[in-house]
Amino acid sequence: AEALQATNLLNLLSSVHDGRWLHKWDKKMCKGLPKHSRDCMDMAGKLPLALKALGAGISPQELLVDCAQAGGLHGRGDGSLVASDGRAEGIEIKGAGLKQGKKRTFAFKGIRVRDTNWKHLFLLGREREPEGWSTASDVDGCMWLGYVGRDRYKQALREADRSRREPQDATVTPGSSRSWLGGAVEWVRLEDLTREWWETKVLGLPPTP
Repeated sequence: AEALQATNLLNLLSSVHDGRWLHKWDKKMCKGLPKHSRDCMDMAGKLPLALKALGAGISPQELLVDCAQAGGLHGRGDGSLVASDGRAEGIEIKGAGLKQGKKRTFAFKGIRVRDTNWKHLFLLGREREPEGWSTASDVDGCMWLGYVGRDRYKQALREADRSRREPQDATVTPGSSRSWLGGAVEWVRLEDLTREWWETKVLGLPPTP
């Protein structure tokens, strides 16, 4: 558990740590990568999710986002979350910018099912590039968060007659079900993410009366 927390982005971002690690990634995401290369970096999805999750009151003990680019302690996965029954369940996180010529359509690449154990897929779509990547307020005004559970994702694959054996690309627009995956995604503007949304949409808990 200690090793997992040592590589947990939510833990690294918390105030008990110094800011050198975050400063390095903020600089790299802002200036060290060409705009269209950011989606190749896991941090394009991981960093905004971790920043906003902390702001919404989700603790490092509830959500573990691996800071490794690939092959971290979570194996092929991007981390884990604590489900409503207390079990740890794997997560997959994808980041994407706008599809060329579109105002609110994102093209996510290489979503895998084969040889993976994720139960929860998070899609971080950028309407524009943030001016910074170090605080929730930097990223939440220009991004959408989409969520799909594994079973619902596999159902969408079946309905679209797409293979589970090959990585799939998905072009999706918040509020639209026109693409093969569109109807399966629960969307929220990142700035509107709350603990209540997380508990109902991700954990499947009943809404608070």
